[in-house]
Order: sequence, then structure tokens, then C-alpha cells
Amino acid sequence: MKTILTGFMMVLASSATWAVTPEITIVRQAPVQGGFLVAKVPAGSTVKLDGKPISVGPDGQIVVGFDREAKGAAVLSVCDAQNVCAEKTVKISARVFKTQNVTGIPPKTVDPDPAQVARTEADSKATQEARNKANEAAKWRSAFMDGFELPLEAPTSGVYGSRRTYNGQERSWHKGHDLAAKTGTPVKAPADGIVRLARDTFMSGNLIMLDHGGALTTVYAHLNSMDVKVGDSVKAGDVIGTVGTTGRSSGPHLHWGAYWKNTAIDPILWVAK
Repeated sequence: MKTILTGFMMVLASSATWAVTPEITIVRQAPVQGGFLVAKVPAGSTVKLDGKPISVGPDGQIVVGFDREAKGAAVLSVCDAQNVCAEKTVKISARVFKTQNVTGIPPKTVDPDPAQVARTEADSKATQEARNKANEAAKWRSAFMDGFELPLEAPTSGVYGSRRTYNGQERSWHKGHDLAAKTGTPVKAPADGIVRLARDTFMSGNLIMLDHGGALTTVYAHLNSMDVKVGDSVKAGDVIGTVGTTGRSSGPHLHWGAYWKNTAIDPILWVAK
């Protein structure tokens, strides 16, 4: 009877261990429209955001981004290797986005001709293909878990989410953060990454995309020079190019953008404080 009882107690103990709810530990977050959440879950877990699967790092790292139009709350669900699951609801705060009127833009980038439209479409396709490679690889270079460094120190000349007019014509909202600096000012990688795109584009000018892992990418537009090539590995602080005014630009500045998968998020929220 003693042996049987001991075995029975061991089964109960094992069952209790299996039933432990997986813990979701928030590392960094900006739960606002255009914001993000970085967390850790038990290694080997599967994670979904609002029912859609997301990448999990080898040590249980996860990162998610919230769209400019995100409303209410997002549900993060985690199931460990024993299929024991937990959920966390993230309330997303609304932001007020103003309108910015930009003048002095090259007219051809506001009203492009058919050939320029075709070039823009080819640029968009190449950019999406580069982002798809980053999303598919979803490798984990986790330096960004502690935040980004600024790519350069300069005054802000444009903010994420603002509605934009160019030479008086309304266009899509602004998908990045602009930093005004002199032509030739070095632009640095904000975190470790791999160069997925380095291309002369019609609208964004000289454009670089860095893949930071976990489907998180950053872009650097209107550059004067591009000092890296596709496939290069960079470290935080490495110079990747210089400030310019190429493409649809009214003057020398860096357009710095960030994307989680295909969602444009606010890069300035990632800067470590």
C-alpha cells in the first residue's frame, strides 16, 4: 500500500508540474498606437497575437508591434511545450496625429509620370521582397531587446503617424520619424542587424533596410550615400550611410522607419531611455 500511495503522489506531483501556467514576462513596452511589446515566455512555447502566430526566439523572446489604427486591446496567447496555455490582454492607448504640410518637394515625386510610377512600383516590390526575407528568416539577434540607439543626434522635423500634404496635395500618413541634419552626416545602425536592402529608389531615394530579427526591420531613406551592401552584418553604432535629400525630400534629413512584419510602427518609441 505504501508503494502504491507513493506512486500515486508522484503522479499528482507530476500533474501539478504540468499544469503550471506559462509566465509572460514583459521586458519593454509602449502599448500605444504605433507602439510595441517585448516579452519573454518559456522556451519552446507557441505564441499568437489576436489568433495569429508570431515568431519566438530560442530563449523565449517575442516582439510584437501595434498598428497606427490599433484600437482597444490585443490578446497575447502563449502555450508551452505541454500545451498549457495562458493569455495576456494588452490595452492599447490612442494617440492624436496632426497634419504636417511639406513644401518644396520635387514636383515629379508628387505627380509622377507613367514611367516614374512604374519605377515606384518596382521599388515597392523590391522593398516588400526584402521585408519578406526578414520575416521568413525571423532569426533572433536580440540586441534590440534593450532598445535602440538613435541613428544620429539631430532635431526632429517630422513624426510618425502624421497626415501629410506635399506641395498642398494630400498623401498617405507618415510612416517614420524624420531627423534634420546636414548632408553627409553619418547615419548609424541603432542595433545589430543584417542589411536586407540597399537600393536607389524613386520616392525614398537611397534606401537601406536592416533586419534585426523577430520580423523587426528598420529603414533609412533619402540618404546621400549607402556604405553597406545587401548581406552585410552590422553592429549597433556602425555607420551605414550618410544623410542626404534624395527622392521625395524638401531638404537634407534622415527618414527613419520601423516595421514589425508589414506593420509600420514608431521607431522613436524604441529608443532606450
